[in-house]
Amino acid sequence: MPKLTGAHLFIRCLKQEGIEKVFTIVGDTILPLVDAAEDEGIQFIDARHEGAALHMADGYARITGRPACGIFTGGPGFANAISALPAIYTSESPVVFVAGCAELPEKGMAAFQEIDQVSMAAPVTKGSWLVHDHRRIPEYVATAFRAATTGRPGPVHLTLPIDLQDAEIGEDELPRYLPQEYRPTGRPQGDPALIEDAAALLRGARRPVIIAGNPARYSVAPEQLERLAEAANAPVFTVEQARGLLDDRHPLCFGYADGALNPTARRFREADAVLLLGKRLDHRYRYGGVFSAEAKLIQADPSPAEIGRNRGVAVGIQGDLGAVTEQLAAALDKDGGNRDGKADWLSQLRQDRDAWDAELRGHAAGEAPMHPLDVYTGLENHLDDDSVIIFDGGDYVQWGRAYMKARKPGRFMRLGPLSHLGAGIPYGMAAKLAHPEAKVLVFIGDGAFGFYAMEYDTCIRHNIPITTVLGNDATWGIDKTFQVAYYGRAVGTDLRHIRYDRMVDAIGGYTEHVESPSDVGEAVGRALASGQPSLVDVTVRSGASPLATAMIARRTGG
Repeated sequence: MPKLTGAHLFIRCLKQEGIEKVFTIVGDTILPLVDAAEDEGIQFIDARHEGAALHMADGYARITGRPACGIFTGGPGFANAISALPAIYTSESPVVFVAGCAELPEKGMAAFQEIDQVSMAAPVTKGSWLVHDHRRIPEYVATAFRAATTGRPGPVHLTLPIDLQDAEIGEDELPRYLPQEYRPTGRPQGDPALIEDAAALLRGARRPVIIAGNPARYSVAPEQLERLAEAANAPVFTVEQARGLLDDRHPLCFGYADGALNPTARRFREADAVLLLGKRLDHRYRYGGVFSAEAKLIQADPSPAEIGRNRGVAVGIQGDLGAVTEQLAAALDKDGGNRDGKADWLSQLRQDRDAWDAELRGHAAGEAPMHPLDVYTGLENHLDDDSVIIFDGGDYVQWGRAYMKARKPGRFMRLGPLSHLGAGIPYGMAAKLAHPEAKVLVFIGDGAFGFYAMEYDTCIRHNIPITTVLGNDATWGIDKTFQVAYYGRAVGTDLRHIRYDRMVDAIGGYTEHVESPSDVGEAVGRALASGQPSLVDVTVRSGASPLATAMIARRTGG
């Protein structure tokens, strides 16, 4: 039997938290952890860049709805990995970011690759700690996971010195408490009086709207949101990680809660009652200004700090969003939620939705170089309810975000509020690891692909058969669109026209190159059927997406 060490103690704590896979690149100051993980049966997914590995952890958390973990060597490994951390923080993913470092007694002595990791991670985490005693490893792991998963979820950081990893321990020092014994496991309900107030507003509204945002992904079950929508007879819009929490094809779901991608959502200004399930009143919503001054806002959130932030609300409910959703549905079930009074509103929204869908389809004209909609309409027959679709890049993928339907939670992913280009390939790998039976399609622009192209080697080494559909227009598309609109010229936004399919072919993947719209569907079908990591390089034409057009109009006042 191998000796038990602090590294074994740490890994066993991770196992108790349900961690089965760790994303990493192996390095000096985590070698004891890596060896202990092998003893304990945790799978290491080693990437080609630490930033990509931490993005994989982010993707895995978003896709599964559970915490994920990345472990990296201190110093340079930490510095590379932290490039992904701001995106994870703004996306509110429960990722535990672990790094090694030199021996604790040498701290502050210009130790091996020493930097202040704890302070560097602190601004973009919910908590950042140095473990300073191997006996307290279980306590620090418990604290990290508790912080990552309670309230609004988010990343945390632990630095674990190598001497604590190497410290020999006895069986009596192994974890004695299970996660349910060291953090709350209940679902705090909303104040019953406030629930009744909110239900009364939704019941009396003629133009209500329900919007689900990030935290709903981790606490609201699809059937709970569906029941609330039907009890209130109210339209539902989803955004951020909540996309797919109610299937876009449900009669009461109207897609993206973002007017820049979904004109139906521009009707928010006409709503008389708005229920925000974990959706912040952020810049996308003009800090609450997208709703009329007369609209009654009901804000339900696990964090009291978000309630009434940027705009006052009629009803503010703190609680677990799943519990609050159940309470509201039960309150509205008492009298049917005034179903008939909302018929005209729902009819108008359906007209808007159908008109937008028709407009988008109209862009697929079958001409070369093809419009991005030729790509999305050409391959949609290859998708099913369980497919995972991921969008990474500028104008090319915004068309897809506007057109494609979110069907299940965790299976429709975008980059996140920080728009951290290049994360799509790591997200795709995480999706395939989480759902090996599902089709995983990554839609990515040629600029974004350049960040982590070598992760195709990771796909091949670990047998992760994702399919990437790359839109190749040889530009940084959306920024060039902005430059031309604002300044009448483009500077530094042209790329070379590179055959990325040949790159992936050289690495060992399955590839195709497509220039004709009529060939897209068959090429993607062959790539999916290959059972290999695959890439379809599609020549597309540049052009302003709906998102770019909306952003230009906002900036220029058009």
